[in-house]
Amino acid sequence: MRQKKQDALGEQELLLLRYVTERGGATVGEATEGFGGPNDVTRSTVVTVMDRLREKGFLTREKGDDGVYRYRPSRPQEEVLGGLVARFVERTLGGRMTALTAYFTRSERLTETEKAELRRLLEKMEDRDASH
Repeated sequence: MRQKKQDALGEQELLLLRYVTERGGATVGEATEGFGGPNDVTRSTVVTVMDRLREKGFLTREKGDDGVYRYRPSRPQEEVLGGLVARFVERTLGGRMTALTAYFTRSERLTETEKAELRRLLEKMEDRDASH
């Protein structure tokens, strides 16, 4: 099944959405400095991408007392990041969770805290399945 153009997110959109979401919001200037500079992205591109994300419903925008627009995620961080993971699994892995599971079991990058969180989530999933 093909995604609607409006729902599809490009690589730059995904990265900038994550940047804004992790900070709970950003102005164009903040995003240009913190995201654009390190990624060699111009201010005009940051503006374009943030406006696209707003049009697609991922960001909201409001003018502050200083007259500068602040962009904020339209949903809580966990929901946005969960949606990004779901898109990755569908687009890149063809919906196959086993590839993602294999990655986690082989990864040496997971911290003990992250491992504990994965265990907690697995238990939660098992409890949910047992109750159905």
